[in-house]
Amino acid sequence: MTSKKTVNISYTGKAQELIRSVQAEPGQRLKIINKKEKWELEGYLLPKNEFTSDNILLVKLDNGYNIGIEVTSDLELEKIEGQITLERFPRRLPSQKKGLPEISLLGTGGTIASRIDYVTGGVVMALDPEEIFFALPELFSEISFRNVKSLFKLGSEDIWYKQWQLIAKHVTEELNSGVNGVVVMHGTDAMHYSSSALSFMLGDIPGPVAMAGGQRSSDRGSFDGALNLISASRVAAKADLAEVVVVMHATPDDQSCYIHRGTKVRKMHTSRRDAFKSIDIPPLGEIDYEGNIKWNRIERRHRKKSVSVDPKTDFEPKIALVKAYPGSDPEILDWFIDRGKKGVIIEGTGLGHVPSFPPEDEKERSWLPVIKRATEEGLFIGLTSQTLYGRTHPYVYRALRFARLSGAVHLEDMLPETAYVKLGWVLGNYDNEKEVKKIMLTNLAGEITEKSRFDSFI
Repeated sequence: MTSKKTVNISYTGKAQELIRSVQAEPGQRLKIINKKEKWELEGYLLPKNEFTSDNILLVKLDNGYNIGIEVTSDLELEKIEGQITLERFPRRLPSQKKGLPEISLLGTGGTIASRIDYVTGGVVMALDPEEIFFALPELFSEISFRNVKSLFKLGSEDIWYKQWQLIAKHVTEELNSGVNGVVVMHGTDAMHYSSSALSFMLGDIPGPVAMAGGQRSSDRGSFDGALNLISASRVAAKADLAEVVVVMHATPDDQSCYIHRGTKVRKMHTSRRDAFKSIDIPPLGEIDYEGNIKWNRIERRHRKKSVSVDPKTDFEPKIALVKAYPGSDPEILDWFIDRGKKGVIIEGTGLGHVPSFPPEDEKERSWLPVIKRATEEGLFIGLTSQTLYGRTHPYVYRALRFARLSGAVHLEDMLPETAYVKLGWVLGNYDNEKEVKKIMLTNLAGEITEKSRFDSFI
């Protein structure tokens, strides 16, 4: 009896048994026959993906559509002539020219490092930053890359403090090696959390750390990541700047990108190319498609030659960000206290309100007693505003005053996400309650503006 060849495929269960019965591999053209229902079709076997169950075959039809076929006892396969090659995206790192401004690039994943896989039909992450360079040869005519590293391949929603610490570590190594600046490729959805984290962790830096992402994958006609990456690279290489910034499209077209301060930026649209906006201040500047930078009249940190980066990357993860709203249950704070949280940032309404004085028969809806309990047990409670624009205030209304008397701290015009990140960083590096409150109200990285501006509202 001749033993069947074992084929290394990703399928399991019934699908694997059926495929092995004809010794097929992904890319093989097959005829799929259902004896009971008396139908048949032809297509190419695709690799199993993470969403496919064990009894489903994935097949690419000749019309370009991918379908899933349930494996039953009535299904048969027949190998026929034909094969497609399942290839990775091309990689390119052109030869470096001497004498050009030198930067380093760190990849972390996200849409900018992804493409539509027209074989499997889904968006996939590119494995290495070099794969992005395939479509951007113009970068190498004016900038040299000392190091190009892939730190990890994650969507931004899956990035938290351990990843922030790793990014900060590598940024520090690159800046201390003498490069002009560093570019961090990053997913867009939570990029403003990471830009805030790096702003606090890195502290005083000699040059720019420019973060860039993409709203569209890299092989779509509407890919925005090319201009974002080119612009971020130019900022890192040449700009008179020493801050963490986010460099993203200024408008839906490809004319320019804004340079946003890392602690004052927020993604404000799910899919527009110009989704990122500076909040409460204008962008630091704007860089056009030719690389010309126009700076706004905003105080910024300038390049320095002799600074050695000495980061503080400790972070307290036992923190939370919650939203107060009409009818919101203050017992959520009790839950956080009982779970051992060290601090909570509350997105209040208006000037930093929380439900405080409900009708007499609904007193349990007041947040004030629970805020008092939290602060008495040593938690830091910070109040920000859901309006995003403008600043909070502890004195204008009675409810604000009582929140303050209960121990809550109104955090000026700090964005909720920035306040959340800053709180974790502060609690990770300082343990004295008075010092924590003082530092939370101290402007460290442009997260608090001295005066509210009326020229920066959308």
